[in-house]
This record gives sequence, structure tokens and C-alpha cells, in this order.
Amino acid sequence: MSGAQLAILTVIVLLGTATAGVPLQRYEALLKQQSAPTDDQLGLYDENDKVVQLSVANFNETVLEQNHGSLVEFYNTYCGHCRRFAPTYKQVAEQLYSWQDVVIVGAIDCAAEENNGICRTYEVMGYPTLRYMGPGFQPSVKNYGQDLKSQDPAEIRSLLAGFLAAENLTSSTNNTYWPNFHHVTENDSTSTIFEGLSSLREFVALVYEPENSTLGIETALFLLQWPALQVRRVSDLTAASKFKIDPTSHQLSIVDRKGDITPYAPAEQTGPSYSETIRLALGKKNITPRPEKAEIQHAAVTANGEKAEHKAILEEVHRNKHFVYQADLEQAIRTVLHNEVPKVNEIGGERLLALQRFLGVLQRYNPLGHNGNQMLSKLKDYVVQFNQELTGKQFEQELQRLESQLSPIYSSTHFVGCTGSSPNLRGFSCSLWTLFHFMTVQAAENEDSLDPLEVLQAMHGYIKNFFGCTECADHFQAMASRRKIWSVPNKEEAVLWLWAAHNEVNQRLAGDNTEDPQFPKIQFPSEKSCSQCYRTPGSTSDKMEINWNKDAVLSFLKNINNPQFVSRYGVQREDLLHATAEKMRQKRQISSVFSDMDMRMGMLLYAFCIVMMVVAFKLFAFKGYRKKPYGHDLLGKV
Repeated sequence: MSGAQLAILTVIVLLGTATAGVPLQRYEALLKQQSAPTDDQLGLYDENDKVVQLSVANFNETVLEQNHGSLVEFYNTYCGHCRRFAPTYKQVAEQLYSWQDVVIVGAIDCAAEENNGICRTYEVMGYPTLRYMGPGFQPSVKNYGQDLKSQDPAEIRSLLAGFLAAENLTSSTNNTYWPNFHHVTENDSTSTIFEGLSSLREFVALVYEPENSTLGIETALFLLQWPALQVRRVSDLTAASKFKIDPTSHQLSIVDRKGDITPYAPAEQTGPSYSETIRLALGKKNITPRPEKAEIQHAAVTANGEKAEHKAILEEVHRNKHFVYQADLEQAIRTVLHNEVPKVNEIGGERLLALQRFLGVLQRYNPLGHNGNQMLSKLKDYVVQFNQELTGKQFEQELQRLESQLSPIYSSTHFVGCTGSSPNLRGFSCSLWTLFHFMTVQAAENEDSLDPLEVLQAMHGYIKNFFGCTECADHFQAMASRRKIWSVPNKEEAVLWLWAAHNEVNQRLAGDNTEDPQFPKIQFPSEKSCSQCYRTPGSTSDKMEINWNKDAVLSFLKNINNPQFVSRYGVQREDLLHATAEKMRQKRQISSVFSDMDMRMGMLLYAFCIVMMVVAFKLFAFKGYRKKPYGHDLLGKV
């Protein structure tokens, strides 16, 4: 074989390997990347908290038809109000941990896609939502638990105690730890209060409980771990006096089986104070609580690789704080479609119209590749055909069908520019702002549509009807009205309206405990990112004092949201996206390596090689058929 032939075959083999071998080897891994990401930023509670972490995998077996009650928080990781409430709820769970034999304190994250069905079934309309579900509870139409409207720890404790006491009076349980919440009456004595009790019960504590109070109930629940004690409530003054209780000085007493009564005066009129007084008294009698249940020890997982990747992403974002990242845009779309919309049970009327408008805008101005655009187009067509009502479950099923048909859709499975310095910070809310900024710019650059409000209207409808943070949605609607969102005159002003609105939100939340300390909420863009955006240098300390150059701001926003300049850092499947100008340029550079003359010479060489191969084949093929001399020539000489 000639050197030219060998070169050609080598090129063919290399090209075949480059175009076929790599995708085949990576196919299985890439399919796994397309599955719903397990976002480590989800969840506000962990194994270090006393909050029982609920999910679709354990909700029913933990909460439904149990011999205990459940206090459940339905929350959304991305909800700022939920983040602010989380420390309070942890405090509640810690304080009520001793109540666990009668009621557990749990939480389920409605931001997790897997929990869509639970949050939809329980018709959770705002976050955080606290609900009490009693022993034997089963959900039914219009009965999804009893709402607790307070977020004050003492009020939550009191409300929960009231629910538990009502359970005892209206139903029976097979829970041996359930306290006797019935009141002691004037007909009771030091002997009758021990009737029916196990011999292990050496003492009965009687607690004076004023009207509309839950002191006695709370005290009984705090002392469930003391098998030698039973706590009873006393509200009748005559009965109280029989047991040496004086509502003004000694609000509780302890009775032993001999009939001896010892009154006590708690330091404060609270359940924790009453229970602490009784614990100290029992301790002096060498009475101890039963051992606490052994807690499950969670093995420490070392994830050095993930930590290194997270560190690299943070370094990238700190270097380029004004960049828009493809990964964030996709995560916003994924979360909206897979979580925010499906968890709404009934989508009709204004809500259905809002969804149709949002999908229309998203279909026109999304940053996805070919597969993603097809999926959004078909999803929009599916939703538009509904005139009256669509259910969240129907939407979810159609989305799953389209994704299985058109997969892979997304080029990335994690945040980049919206990554927080620690879990639960930034994330979806950051990416949602990024997506809407991106779409206002795409609309402004698009000449086909003349409606200046199409993106703002879609955004307003989505936030009002689907956004998981209820408090945030209320703030946005009030701001939109005050800033006259419906009076925006053109598409470029729509870009600036959203920019100014976002800066107002940043100013309101600056210093809030939901703020990421590594990414403080400043007025955007910073002077470092766009010095031309400031008419007066150094005026970034207060938004009202900033003299913005709005023409420069508009130019800056158009530049960073230009699809050609959107950063693809952290993208795992760039082949799913449209080619950037840089990629096209590189392709042109590669193709320009071969001139027209080179191409003609290559074709001639190719033809020459074919001819030579044919000639060689004929030579070898007919060589064996060449006639040979036979023996008669030799015989003729004899």
C-alpha cells in the first residue's frame, strides 16, 4: 500500500473514532446527567436538627394512620420567608423533642421535584405552611390537617398542646405514652388520682391551669420521659385548694402514694418553667427519666471532589460577577416546569391564562438548544388547547412524556453564577431573575413582536400564580403596581424597568439574614463592572444617590445577555446548544486550512488512488490465470 493510501485510511479511521467512538463510550453517563439533578442546595434542615425530614419516600408511613400526631411544615427552600423561619422551627423542634412519643415535628420541602405530588395533594398555597395531623389521620377533600397560623414558638407550642388535648377528649389511641389530659375535680382525692395507674407511677403532679391556658397540657408533654410521674390538670379552685395549690403563689404540687402533698412555685408561668420545677423536685428524690431513644448516627461523607468543584465555581463567579451563565438559565426553566407549575393542583381562569402567556414567552426567548425548543413549543401547544382548567398532574405527565421523547434537553444540572457560598443560599430565586432579564433583552432585540409588555406581563402572571415564595410574590405585585408596570412604553424601557425593580429588591433585602455573605445584595451593575453606567463615580453607597447613565446601563444589559456572550462555564453537554459565534469561527478556521486548490488536489488524489487500487486488483486477480508451458515441449525434443 502506498504512503498516500495509508494517510487517507488513517484520516478516515481517526474521523470515525472522533465522531462515533466518544459518544458511544459516554452515552450511558450522559443519559444519567439528564435525569433530574439531586441539588445539594435543597433542604433547610439536616441530621443535626431535631426536625424529622419528610419526603415522598417516607411521608405516608411517618404521618398517616399513626398512633401519634404530627406537626408538619410545608416549605420551599427558595422562599426567603421560609429561610428566615427555619431557625425558629429548629428551635421549636428542639424544645418539643421530649414530646416525640405523642407528636413529631417534621418538614417537607416542596421545592424538591419528588415531593410535587404530596404538596399538590395537600393544596399548599403558601410557604411556610404549618399543619397539625392527629393520630390516625388520613387526608380527605377539604381536610388536609389543621393550620397553625402563628410563627411564634410559644404560640406554636400552645396551639399544638390544644390540638393534642382535644385528641385525647374526642378519640382514643393505642399510644401508652399519651397523657391523661382530663381535669382533676373537687371529687378527687390523694388516693383516687392514683386509681388505674401502674405501680411504676409513684407521683402525680397537679398543675393549676387558668382558663384559655395550656400550662398543664404542656407540662404533661414535657415530662413524658418520666415513667414514675403522671401530670394532671386542675382548673377548679376548690379542687386546687385540696391539693395545696394557690393560683397566686404555688401553682403546682406533687402528691406521692402515701398522700403527702408538696406545693411548688415555678419561676415563670410557662410550660418549660413548670416542667423544670418538677424535674428538679424529682431529682432530689433520686427519680430519673427513662433513657432517650438512640439517635441514628449519620456517617460522615467526605466529598472532596464536590467541595473542590464548588470552590472552583465560586472562584469563577467571583472573577466574573456580571456574567450570565447558561447553567443558571436552564436551572430556572427546569425548576419552573418541573416543580413550580406541577405542584399547583388546579390551573384554571387567570392562572391558566398566566401559564399560557408564560410558556409563549419562554418558547420565543428561551436559551435552550434544538431539543429544548421543540419541547417548549409542544408543551405550549398542549397547554393552549385547554380553555377551562388544567391540573398540575396533567401538566407534569405531559412534560415527562415530552422529555422522554425528546431527551436530552438540558446541557447542565447545577447552578453556576447563582451558586451560594453555602447550601440554601441564592439558587433558584437568583436564576429566575437572571432568566427574566435575559428574556426582556431577547424581546428587545426581536423585531417580530411589538408588545413592550409581553415579558413583564408573563413574569407578573407567573410570580402571582406560581412562584413558591408567597411573601416575595406579594412584595413584587405591590412594587409592580407602584412602579406602574403596565405603563412601560417600549421594549427597551421594559429592560430598564426590570433592572430598576431588581435593584429595589436588592436594596430592601440588603443585610437580611437570607443574604449570602459572599454575594451581598448591591446595586447592579457595580461600578467595577460598568464604570460608564455611573454619571457620578463613587456614588454606589445608596441607590437614591446614584446618577445612572441609563443608556450605558441598557447597553451593558444587552451585552451581558447576548446569547453569544452567555458563559457556558460548567455546562456538561455543550453539543445540545446552538453553536456560538466563536464555535462557528473555529469551524470556519478549520475549513479554511484547506484551500480550493487543496480540495481539488485531494479529489484528484482520491480518484488516482481508486484507479491504482483497481489496476492492482486486476494484476493480482489475473496473474493466477496466466498460461504456463506444458511437458509436450520437452517431449518433442526426444
